Order: sequence, then C-alpha cells, then structure tokens
Amino acid sequence: MAGCIITIDAMGTQRAIASQIFNAKADYVLGLQGNHSKLYGQVKN
Repeated sequence: MAGCIITIDAMGTQRAIASQIFNAKADYVLGLQGNHSKLYGQVKN
C-alpha cells in the first residue's frame, strides 16, 4: 500500500484501522464529523 492514498469514512477513524494504513506507509483521508467535538474543533481552528 505504500504510495497509495486511502479514503475511508468514519469507520477509518478507529485507531486500529488508521494504524494499519499508517504502518503500510500509505497516505489517508479520514472522514471527520462534528460529533468528535475536540478533534473537530482542533481541525477547524
């Protein structure tokens, strides 16, 4: 998966899934919703 760009919905925000993508040296785009208020606020700012 190295060099790939992975797009995934909210399921991808689970640490185990994001970790697998990261460890495979792929890039990823994760969906972020407002119900993750702390992270959402950090990204928005």
